[in-house]
Amino acid sequence: MDETTRITRRYDVIGDEAEFRALQPEWDALWSKAQGYCYQSFAFCWLAWKHVSKPHGRKLKCIVCREDGKLVMIWPLEAVKRSLWTYLVPLGPQGGDFTSVLVEAGAAAAARVAGAWETARRRCGADFIHLPYVRERLELHALVMRERRILFSEAHNASAARLRGQGSWDAYCGTLGTLFGKRPGGFAKKLSKEGTVAVRTLDPAEESETASIIEWMFKCKRAWSDRVGKRSVWLDLPEFERFLGKLIYSGEVPSMARLIVVTLDETPVAAIIASVGNPWASAIFAGFDPHYGKFCPGLIAVEQCVKWAFDSGYDLDFGVGTEDFKAYWSRGEATTAWTVQTINSNWGLAAIRARRLTRELIGRAKKLRHAGAAAPHAGEDGAPLAPAMQASAEAGGAHPE
Repeated sequence: MDETTRITRRYDVIGDEAEFRALQPEWDALWSKAQGYCYQSFAFCWLAWKHVSKPHGRKLKCIVCREDGKLVMIWPLEAVKRSLWTYLVPLGPQGGDFTSVLVEAGAAAAARVAGAWETARRRCGADFIHLPYVRERLELHALVMRERRILFSEAHNASAARLRGQGSWDAYCGTLGTLFGKRPGGFAKKLSKEGTVAVRTLDPAEESETASIIEWMFKCKRAWSDRVGKRSVWLDLPEFERFLGKLIYSGEVPSMARLIVVTLDETPVAAIIASVGNPWASAIFAGFDPHYGKFCPGLIAVEQCVKWAFDSGYDLDFGVGTEDFKAYWSRGEATTAWTVQTINSNWGLAAIRARRLTRELIGRAKKLRHAGAAAPHAGEDGAPLAPAMQASAEAGGAHPE
């Protein structure tokens, strides 16, 4: 009971798929009213659950808050079993999305989020809670950082382009400088010397072509990843590839993303997937043909994504990272997001203590081996003892009987 407003506030943890599915009408209404991000939408979470989380054996832990029966907050989470321990993480494909609570704005929002955090801590059976990319300005960040048992926290740079209210596209571009010596349109002009450059936003219903281009994007991304030595687990997950296709078109839920393709003589050289906005759109995934790397086709795709968002009346979130193009299109505006993991149970604490003890013992054993190697004749009469053995001899332990 909220004593100030006399409103009955209730938190539930939804673990049943049918109950989760039944939330859609209320969830959609809350998402629209709260101007949620794509990863907070029912469509995104349902597709992530069906095509990624459920096939991997994860457990649904969706926290909802109702006030006098009305849905006012949703925090979709899932439980992941790793060895003997349970981790609570955001529901999703784990592909780099932010973590936040979908909550109706207002004076009670902070209290609702605080209740959600307590529910996550006390009612989801987690040994560890892992939250990637929590924006520093959010109430959730303040709550998590006050925890006593934080295993680790890491800061990330996050960029976004505010595009609404900027007048015309040309006027907006006029506020930008240059990116690698090029103004908007410059990279496309350079590539056009090699042939005919075209840009197309695919119709979401073109499932076959969409799937083919996404498969090509993943091949390009893996090649780039191997070349630069950066490999993400989700790059090798066929479930994640399928999820992206369903995000564009599934038949079950509204389309939540668009695929923008850059072609040279009708052959794809770059492509990017971006979510629809509410009003914030998000750049989700991109790939380009490394054969044309010197022409920067990936930057052409990014520019076309920004223009698509601009023409659609959206702002565009680039997520975390320090890439030059993110700073360029966001005009240097950046925020900080934190990845945080907390220890949430005594069983989790025991695991960390055991891990630290193991590392300490391994470290001591290595030192002893190194000490022995430094004195190969230590067992011979008159030979000097290694430091560790000297200490043992002085303690009377050199000749155990």
